[in-house]
Amino acid sequence: MLTEMLPLHPDARATSRMSAAYVLEALLDEHIHARARHGITQGRAVVEQLVRRAIAEGHIPPDRDPVAETNLLLALTGFTTLIELDVVDPQDTLIAIDLHLDRLFTDSSAR
Repeated sequence: MLTEMLPLHPDARATSRMSAAYVLEALLDEHIHARARHGITQGRAVVEQLVRRAIAEGHIPPDRDPVAETNLLLALTGFTTLIELDVVDPQDTLIAIDLHLDRLFTDSSAR
């Protein structure tokens, strides 16, 4: 899901750029701002539900804070700007995401 949100192929780049334009417009228009905020809030809630379910099912260690883990996962979508401006290589982004997911799904008591 995370990698699909990143501009790693032509369709995703087009979506990324439309999203960036939409966010800029939302900063200027209260109606668009409210709609964008509502949609993003719903999307964040879905991710948090997935994290909570993964914790409940034992895929993520139980000592992990689902709110913090959700926020960290969503923060990884910030790579979009870094990729678009050629600051970070897309392959390095994938490595960072894999590393974070490996850490998230590793039992902290096993270390």
